[in-house]
Amino acid sequence: MKTKYIVLKEAVLNNNCPECYAKESLLLSFRQKKLFSKLFIKTKGEIIESMDCKKCDTTIFPGRWTDDIERVYSYHKKTIDPKKSGIRFTGLFYILFALMLLVIGVLYIFLYHQELFQL
Repeated sequence: MKTKYIVLKEAVLNNNCPECYAKESLLLSFRQKKLFSKLFIKTKGEIIESMDCKKCDTTIFPGRWTDDIERVYSYHKKTIDPKKSGIRFTGLFYILFALMLLVIGVLYIFLYHQELFQL
């Protein structure tokens, strides 16, 4: 199965980086996991959050956040609109399902209704 992440929101924060103290270098991103298979596409409900500094290439974990970063994070978290979690079936699934029903129907007719085929 292939895994992709849908980017729900990315925002460059105006706060200072707690590591290198650069301003306007923090990138806050919210992503949602999506699994792709030949038979279905499944969207997970969980949201993956990350904050990275573009200048020093460091991931900023919540333990290092200042109060200002926490407030901005809370604001941006409220503004995201996650996709509904669920399963969508592909065309291949429906074709295989129809073929399976057809085979079961033909087997049922041949096994239990043989009087239809007698001359």
